[in-house]
Amino acid sequence: MLLTREQLQERLIALHKASLELVKDVSLDHLLKQIAQMACEQSSADYAAVGVLDEKGGLKQFITVGMTEDEIKHIPHPPVGHGLLGELMDAEYPLRVPVIQDHPRSVGFPANHPTMIPFLGVPIRAGDSQLGQIYLTKKANTTEFTEDDEKIIQMLAAYATAAIQNARLHENTHRLAVLEERERIGMDLHDGIIQSIFGVGLTLEGAMHSIEDTEDVKQRLKYSIDSLNQSIRDLRSYIMDLRPRQMGANGLISGVKSLISEFRTNTIAEVKLTTTEKDAIDLPQSYSLALFHICQEALANIAKHAKAKNVQISLWSTNERVLMEIIDDGNGFDMEKISTSIGHGLANMQTRARSMGGDVDITSVIDEGTTIFAWVPRHIQR
Repeated sequence: MLLTREQLQERLIALHKASLELVKDVSLDHLLKQIAQMACEQSSADYAAVGVLDEKGGLKQFITVGMTEDEIKHIPHPPVGHGLLGELMDAEYPLRVPVIQDHPRSVGFPANHPTMIPFLGVPIRAGDSQLGQIYLTKKANTTEFTEDDEKIIQMLAAYATAAIQNARLHENTHRLAVLEERERIGMDLHDGIIQSIFGVGLTLEGAMHSIEDTEDVKQRLKYSIDSLNQSIRDLRSYIMDLRPRQMGANGLISGVKSLISEFRTNTIAEVKLTTTEKDAIDLPQSYSLALFHICQEALANIAKHAKAKNVQISLWSTNERVLMEIIDDGNGFDMEKISTSIGHGLANMQTRARSMGGDVDITSVIDEGTTIFAWVPRHIQR
């Protein structure tokens, strides 16, 4: 039944007042729950959900109200964007259906899913792009959604657009502040604590050379110096984890040179780079980033675990591929007994390369060092 003009105006005013609170919420998960609850109240729905899309248009988050935790737990899987949900993800306008099961795009419900009959879906849009959707439905033997319900939820979707963008902006601002704080801590550690510890180590070395007394004292001093040097190495590794590294706008070779410069600052190893400026000049950005992060991961592992004296990085290209080889003369490791910390890093390298259509080959011999050979296609794969 359609509302009178006065009734509709009253509902819109109430919605406006309630929606003003949405933009104050900077927690995205909590915000989505609030939108879903508000949608339920405004349309007298039994169930509501808010879906949010990722950068590729897939369903990233799906927040529901109306179902208990026990009901949700017994459903085999969350929605993946098929059926009516999939249709709405491609739509510019609302979708209102009297009986879900009668719609040609309906794919049914998974096992243990509550019975749902009428459906109302409204896109949450920002300009030409879709941020997400509001989904509403009711139980069996209840009336379908009306045009007035659709108008009201469209207005809610407009408020939701501003609120979601505001929450994401707040998240990005917080993330940037965290990165800046990590950079500051890294610089403070390097310029302050490490230099002080290094100075103590030099003093102890001088004292050891001036001692003509017992061998026991010299051994104790040597132990102290070794401990200080290990502390410095640990701190430098910590700094390398703190500082966010980006490839920058000057391409892969420039990015690798920046990684090498930082590595030299934080370790005692010598690093040599063999390449020519033309080797990766036309490599797609995503492929360059993959090789950059592989190099970053490899150098971090060398700094933390290898205790290498020499590192050789080679970067070259063929007509079909861009290739990178990183060789160190450090401790090496047993390929069949990789520690958890190193193992994740090596797996990350392979994942990055393979996601671009390339690969990574890793060989290591205990006490002889490690070789990492990575490649990606030179051109985007169709």
